[in-house]
Amino acid sequence: MSLRTLCKPLALSTIASLAVGCSLSLASGEPATSPATSTELRKLPPNAGARPYRERFQLLIESRYPQLLTNTADGAPIVTVLLNLYGDLVRTELEISRQPPSELAASEGSFSRFGLREGDLQYVGAATIQTAANTVLIVFGGMGSRDLDRRLVQRFFPKVFSEGAPLNQGIWILLDHEGQVLRTGEEYLEPTRIRAVLEKRYPGIETADMTATPVVGPDGRPMKDREGRPLQLTCVWLASDSPLPKS
Repeated sequence: MSLRTLCKPLALSTIASLAVGCSLSLASGEPATSPATSTELRKLPPNAGARPYRERFQLLIESRYPQLLTNTADGAPIVTVLLNLYGDLVRTELEISRQPPSELAASEGSFSRFGLREGDLQYVGAATIQTAANTVLIVFGGMGSRDLDRRLVQRFFPKVFSEGAPLNQGIWILLDHEGQVLRTGEEYLEPTRIRAVLEKRYPGIETADMTATPVVGPDGRPMKDREGRPLQLTCVWLASDSPLPKS
C-alpha cells in the first residue's frame, strides 16, 4: 500500500477541558491554590506522536473494511475517521462516492454525520491509500479541547461564568504528567515565562509542556473580559520524573 497525507490545521488552537462542579475562590494576594478535593478529572499533556500515520490507516482498512483490499468498489471509497484529543479512534464510517476522486476534498463538513459543529475539530486532513483493488481516500479529523477546557474553568474558576472574565488577569493550571490537577491560579503570567515562574514558586519541580487555549462559552463563542480581550486558559504539565510541588 502507498500513502500520501496532507494535514490542514484549523484556526482553532489545540488542547483541552475538564469536568464536574466545585467552588474555588482566589483571594487577593493568594494567586495560587491547591485543588480542594481529589478527583479523576485529568487533562493529559499534548502528544504530537498521536497524530495519524501510515500504519494506522493501513491497519484500519485491514481490520474494519477488508473488502476494500480485494473487491473493487462501485465508485470512490471514502473512510471518514474521527480521533479524540489524544489521537485515539472515536468513530469511522465508509461511504462510496459517485464523484471523481479529483473532486473529493477534506473539510469539517465531512464530520457533521458524527454530530460535530464547525470549530469542534483541531485539524482536518486527507490521506490516500492504494490497495490492490481501490484507491481509498481517508478523511481524518482530530477533536479539540474546548469542551474539556470549559469544564475545567467551570470547576476551578466558577466566577468566570457567574461574574465574567477577570480584567488584566489570566487563569492557569499546573498538572502532573498523568493530567492530575495540582495547582491553579488567577493572575497574569506571560506565556513565555510561566514555566520558569512556576518552577521558582514551587522549588524542585520540573515542567515539560505548556498550552494556552481560548476559553469558549456554552454558546460556542470565545469568552472575553469586560474590555473585549479574549480569555485564555494556560496549562502546564510536570515532566514525567518531576517531584510534586510541596507548597
